[in-house]
Amino acid sequence: MAQVLRKNTGNGGFVEIWRMEESVDELLNCLELSTEDLAQVHSYRLTKRKLEFLTTRCLIKEVIKQEPIITYLASGRPILKNSEYKISISHTKNYVAVAFSKAEYVGVDIEYPSERVAKIYKRFVSDLEEQFIPDDRKIEYYSMMWSLKESMYKMYDRQSSIFNVNFICHPFVLQKEGEIQATFDFEDSETLNFHYLATEDYYLVYHC
Repeated sequence: MAQVLRKNTGNGGFVEIWRMEESVDELLNCLELSTEDLAQVHSYRLTKRKLEFLTTRCLIKEVIKQEPIITYLASGRPILKNSEYKISISHTKNYVAVAFSKAEYVGVDIEYPSERVAKIYKRFVSDLEEQFIPDDRKIEYYSMMWSLKESMYKMYDRQSSIFNVNFICHPFVLQKEGEIQATFDFEDSETLNFHYLATEDYYLVYHC
């Protein structure tokens, strides 16, 4: 396992990205999984899913210095039972990202940039948001905004969320690294800043 990135935030949170390099057996040897977690690994048909699960556990173990005990809410949000950290987890091609926070909110999403977002952008980009996206950079902006709204969904934990209605991305100029301001718009509203990173291999958005 190779740590690719660690980014700290001003309020004590941080996000780590690891590249998945080991085999399933090598990862299993790094962990002491519970019977339940081991059964979960064996239930996955795809090797990719097994690697994501195990690499995530190894990453978290390295941070908290003990075997992680993780449960999941009905929405899929992970709860780290044996640490004061709140966590958020994301995977993409060959990478795992985990955000850690002791504050109220934590969310992370990592995505492999792909033109497929152009086929579904209307599901998560509003007409108002579309106005600030440059015509010659639509795929880049769509990819970053998809990652932003995925991280927002993980933070707010509302299964009825509508991405192009309840999650509002404020205008921004996409660079290699920066911040995006975004608003959760439900019966109440809250605006937060999200950090982002754009590389050839992945787009990353996080708040922690």
